[in-house]
Amino acid sequence: MNTDYRKYKHYGLEFLVVFLGVLISFQLQNYSQSKAIKSKNELFLKSLVSEIDANIAYCEEHLSQLKNMLVINETIEQEFRFDKPFLMKLHNANPFGHSYLEDGSYRYWTTPSDYENLYLWMITWWNTFAQNEIYFNSLVSNGLLLEIKDADLRNRIEGIYSTKKRRVIVNEQLLKANSDKIFKWAEAKRDASVISRSRDYVFTELKDLQLKNLIEDRSYRIELRVMSLEHYIQSLYSVREDLAQIKL
Repeated sequence: MNTDYRKYKHYGLEFLVVFLGVLISFQLQNYSQSKAIKSKNELFLKSLVSEIDANIAYCEEHLSQLKNMLVINETIEQEFRFDKPFLMKLHNANPFGHSYLEDGSYRYWTTPSDYENLYLWMITWWNTFAQNEIYFNSLVSNGLLLEIKDADLRNRIEGIYSTKKRRVIVNEQLLKANSDKIFKWAEAKRDASVISRSRDYVFTELKDLQLKNLIEDRSYRIELRVMSLEHYIQSLYSVREDLAQIKL
């Protein structure tokens, strides 16, 4: 009897040890998985914030360019002048035409060579809006955006990249349409001439009421771009501030 008791006790202890081992292993596995998920979520949040920070910097530089465009266009509108020295002086003081260097920084067009084809870009520049959305799009496609439990904040983030951005894009498209009309006006004047005419000559000697109206419309379209982008930047800052407080 004692032998049987000791045998069952031994089996019971073995079972208890195995059970506790499995339980501890399961708990360690859950802890490890939870830690990995938390680390992954923290990384995704950090990456999203970094992308928004980059977009804020991009939008603020873009806004500065638009404001310079507005200053120049309103001056052209008021004086109705298109001679090259006048335009070069305006752009040197309020540059917006630019290209990108290899390191991603801006190079504003203020050298004599930049102004050789001034009439091909300065009066018809619409300034394409192209913020970075690579990481946000990957979050949406992978469903990781749902890790943000605050539905209102999540909707605001999605709104930045959809409805709010759409307003910015619509005003960009309206300005581009105006720019296309100015370009077509100049080309029509050149094509209607019996001799070859430069764009310099067309804008300085053949300017008319149609061009004046287009320049007035251009000021209005740039104003709308400035306004929509200012609101967009405010939205970026608001979401950025809330993301800094979030706990996943």
